[in-house]
Amino acid sequence: MSKFITFIAGAICPECKSKDTVALTPEGTTIYCVKCSYKEEKPQEKKSPQMDEIKVINIKDYLKDKK
Repeated sequence: MSKFITFIAGAICPECKSKDTVALTPEGTTIYCVKCSYKEEKPQEKKSPQMDEIKVINIKDYLKDKK
């Protein structure tokens, strides 16, 4: 069985400047150039705060405490 390579269409390698030679590892964690030795880890996505971390204050309850 042959190994499939997922290329990033139109990508230009920052090192050798070749077009359409940048591919993605099967795990999807690293991009690399098939023509030279360039490798780069894919940036990690920043997670937004979860709903349970957001504190909600009812303005009516807040005003009751101020009186």
